[in-house]
Amino acid sequence: MITTEKKAWLLLEDGTLFEGKSFGAEGSSIGEVIFSTSMAGYQEALSDPTYYGQILTQTFPLIGNYGVNSEDMSSDRCFLHGYIVREWCDTPSNFRCESDIDQFLKKQGVIGLYDIDTRHLTKILREKGTMNGLITTETIRDKVNTLKKIAKYTVKNAVKTVTEGAPLVSETTQLGPRAELRVGILNLGCCEYLKEEMLDRDCDTVIFNPNQPASTILENKVDGIILSEGPGDPAEDKEVLKTIEELIDDGIPMMGIGLGHQMLAIANDMKCRRMLHGHRGASQPVIDTLTGKTYITFQNHGYVVNEETVDEDVASIRYKNANDRSCEGLVYKDIPAISVQFRPQGNGSSQDTAFLYDEFVEMVKRQSAR
Repeated sequence: MITTEKKAWLLLEDGTLFEGKSFGAEGSSIGEVIFSTSMAGYQEALSDPTYYGQILTQTFPLIGNYGVNSEDMSSDRCFLHGYIVREWCDTPSNFRCESDIDQFLKKQGVIGLYDIDTRHLTKILREKGTMNGLITTETIRDKVNTLKKIAKYTVKNAVKTVTEGAPLVSETTQLGPRAELRVGILNLGCCEYLKEEMLDRDCDTVIFNPNQPASTILENKVDGIILSEGPGDPAEDKEVLKTIEELIDDGIPMMGIGLGHQMLAIANDMKCRRMLHGHRGASQPVIDTLTGKTYITFQNHGYVVNEETVDEDVASIRYKNANDRSCEGLVYKDIPAISVQFRPQGNGSSQDTAFLYDEFVEMVKRQSAR
């Protein structure tokens, strides 16, 4: 690794200061400081819209050993407010490598910090929970006022920000006459893999910007709707919640993923709560309450459906987190809808629960046959 004498700092809202070295872009940025336990898939995380407004810490000690390439991007840009590693690799080795992680961060305008004790930082976040922080390459001269600014920070307008500039309606007709179904995706900050998963199941897709009303979605004559993953507070965007409520009233089959799972629950009169430090990374164990099987899943969320608000007459909890028993998935009883907090597949993670896309497609087929 090429060392640089340029310093960088991380100041947490509790006053803890980490001094390390700079890589990537220079400047200052405030965000929610989180950690991920993933050993691989760093590029997918860097370009994942669900990380909007966050400063991501990688617990694995060496990041960047296989470089960065244009094929593994989750989206077309990076949404992180900062990136922290113990060590980064300046000599990546992979036949698909196009650049190293330092060049990528510079191009994306993301401030990087390395050569700090990431174990100590992770322990703080585990014990105290997710907290705000400032990542900077500039000397902090007024710590008191800086801490006030850090404490005031909140992630706002997350879905609107990550979908800004996205087409209002984007149709994929790769399959043409061969397509068995036409599936709509309400883009709350979705990754590229979601469209590919539907194409693999002989479904053409129509991707809708979240500001599109339910009437526009239904006019496009889709057979089913996926409410995608995304960043932020699920209760923030009232217009999107209204759209989901209208789609529920129409009776169209739906699948919620991540933020989509949470918003579908809210639209059905349930509530979500903020977690202490959330579920992050590619090794989150989830139990299927129907079979007793445990699956390893990829997750990135700081909110969760409050299991105490789940009305058994409306939905049943099918999946629970094996660590804290929180709600990880719902099956609705009077509407054709399923939802999961985790990602069934994608972003360099486990393929264990990819069968959920099959369950969704079968549900759509049954509904279409009526």
